[in-house]
Amino acid sequence: MDKILNSIICSDVIDGLKQIEDKSIHLTMTSPPYNVGISYTDRDDNQSYQSYIDWLESIFSIIYQKTVDGGRVAINIDAMTNRQEDKDEEYIRPIYPHLYEIMKKIGWNFRTEICWVKSEAVGRKTAWGSYLSSSNPCIRRNHEYILVWSKKDWRLNSEVPSDMSKKEFELWTLSTWYVQPETRKLSSHPAPFSEALAERVIKLFSFPQQTILDPFSGTGTTPYMSYILNRNYIGIDNSEKYCNFARNRIDKGSQLKMMYDIEVRDRKPEKTKKQKAIEKNSDIFGE
Repeated sequence: MDKILNSIICSDVIDGLKQIEDKSIHLTMTSPPYNVGISYTDRDDNQSYQSYIDWLESIFSIIYQKTVDGGRVAINIDAMTNRQEDKDEEYIRPIYPHLYEIMKKIGWNFRTEICWVKSEAVGRKTAWGSYLSSSNPCIRRNHEYILVWSKKDWRLNSEVPSDMSKKEFELWTLSTWYVQPETRKLSSHPAPFSEALAERVIKLFSFPQQTILDPFSGTGTTPYMSYILNRNYIGIDNSEKYCNFARNRIDKGSQLKMMYDIEVRDRKPEKTKKQKAIEKNSDIFGE
């Protein structure tokens, strides 16, 4: 395990996952390919839908074995326009309920859903068959989901305290997140992940010094943010190009990590209501 901890594994996802020690992962944060024909470097993103669902089941079954009791998995997923042979049966293919069923079958306990609202909607305003007409209106999606499961226990234990601020906790425990998507073309990746989104999930659902996994790490956003936020990381991707980009990205992140360490170190601890009441009474009575 020491050899792959804090590393990017260039491998097929199944082969890469098999290298990880059982019950060693505290949080998996990932966004699997959506199977909509996106041009990834080394992957066919246009399987039959059943093959795609079976593939996801095999991956998250292994991740279940690798996760500690109380560990979590957070999956960024979206419903997409159906362009396959059965497109006459459903206009939008809702991956969400199918993913829920396979995760339940594996043994994951559904924890919550988060609606990630993006600023830009997908699709043109004058989409065919819909403009100013009720004949066939197309709903332009401007949100995706973060779906979160736990393994066995709801509580994740840690001897290290959380590094969230009071403001972050209050904002991030809302079910709707307004986060800008990544706009940079990182190493020409077709779907780079948002650093701000990764930061929220990592800090809300794990503690410092725990281990974060992304089995579809791409340009390395989840491993990169895990490193910045003082977590261990394991990334897996089958593209040597993206793996090298992710490694270089992490190597260059030391300055940002140092700034984050200083921010956490200098942050004043949040006082409880009881502590505030005691201080208030002390001021009044001069004790």
